[in-house]
Amino acid sequence: MIVWKSNISDVDIEYTFGQIGITEKFIDWTGNCGNLTAAVAPFAIDEKLLEAKEPYTLVKLYNTNTKKRIDAIVPVEGGVTKYEGNFWIDGVPNPGSRIDLIWYNPAGSITGKLLPTGNPKDKIYTGMEVIECSIVDASNPAIFVRAKDLGLTGKELPGEINKETELKIERIRSEAAKIMGIVKDAKEATTKSPHFPFIILVAENQDYKTSEGKIIKKKDFHILARVYSMQKMHHAYPVSGTICTGAAARIPGTIVNEFFNGEGRKVIIGHPKGLIDVDVEIAPRGEIADILSVTIARTARRLMSGFAYYIP
Repeated sequence: MIVWKSNISDVDIEYTFGQIGITEKFIDWTGNCGNLTAAVAPFAIDEKLLEAKEPYTLVKLYNTNTKKRIDAIVPVEGGVTKYEGNFWIDGVPNPGSRIDLIWYNPAGSITGKLLPTGNPKDKIYTGMEVIECSIVDASNPAIFVRAKDLGLTGKELPGEINKETELKIERIRSEAAKIMGIVKDAKEATTKSPHFPFIILVAENQDYKTSEGKIIKKKDFHILARVYSMQKMHHAYPVSGTICTGAAARIPGTIVNEFFNGEGRKVIIGHPKGLIDVDVEIAPRGEIADILSVTIARTARRLMSGFAYYIP
């Protein structure tokens, strides 16, 4: 995250996200990161890039990658971020103070459209298989596929998917990246855009066991889902993927909406580490909807500070 004080009207802080390559030496600047966005406002407060107000400081953020506004509500004590608290997030080992992130009009972060193809469902032809999916772009773009269409239950944990299925998932993701205009050739997606779009597998609600062995009851959540990011299953569930899933759940005709068993604004997702939820505010528009805002709670913790010297 590259962070600076903004000169834009009604914006406090601007930031740019770069996804670092794992196996290749490159930086992908095409999208945003939801979890790291939770750290931007605390960093800005602690580095005195804006005036802090107790007990909470509202920080108005602007992400340059997606050209989207996000508000962060950060607990403050003694002029700096109050990191200690009792808010727990499944998949995070320690509690912290609650930071609320409000993503305004998250639709069309990369493609400019909530439904990049204009359809709630599409069929993707990879040359080896045909799969029905929903392509949605909110906060970050994602392709939603029924787990059962890949021969899966939807409650698999990281490491339980065989290599053949993983290759199939990447073929589908790569072809969707081409359809969305993220890459010109599907064969380039793995190297040129390994991070986006996500591919998310959804399934009917069912009891399942988390990576830590906890039993999650189907009555406690609305969507059972697994995210593939950077060519492997995410250990939990990314924030931007949560926002996109929450938006897709509220759009009639999508595969996510097909499985969604909730009512109202809250969408709760069951993932390998437990549960994550979002509050989705929509305004109906014909057969689709305008996603006005999505709110999600996070924690942050300052781990290290120092100097890095750049030599061109």
